[in-house]
Amino acid sequence: MKSFNQFLSESINISGDFNGNLYMNSQPEEPQQVGESYAADIMWNGSLHRLEFTANSLLSNQELSEQLQDEYPGAIVQNVYPAQTGNVNITSSKRYHPGKLDWI
Repeated sequence: MKSFNQFLSESINISGDFNGNLYMNSQPEEPQQVGESYAADIMWNGSLHRLEFTANSLLSNQELSEQLQDEYPGAIVQNVYPAQTGNVNITSSKRYHPGKLDWI
């Protein structure tokens, strides 16, 4: 059993998050870099798609087109603009359906 002096000499780190969780003797998490939300309209496989993503700065059409070639080969970026809602991680992808006049 520890003596009272040994107990007082130990250091204990207590941290928590906004969800009400407490963490004892854990290292504080490194702050994550926050990016701005953007959306882009791209032409891929003959269809118009809208991608939402986060980036540290607004990318040009050519820069984004080069980055998308791995997942969307042959994609042509039509427009890049700040997103109105909601993270370069793609969070959603929608295809424009001209018959329904809507994004699906």
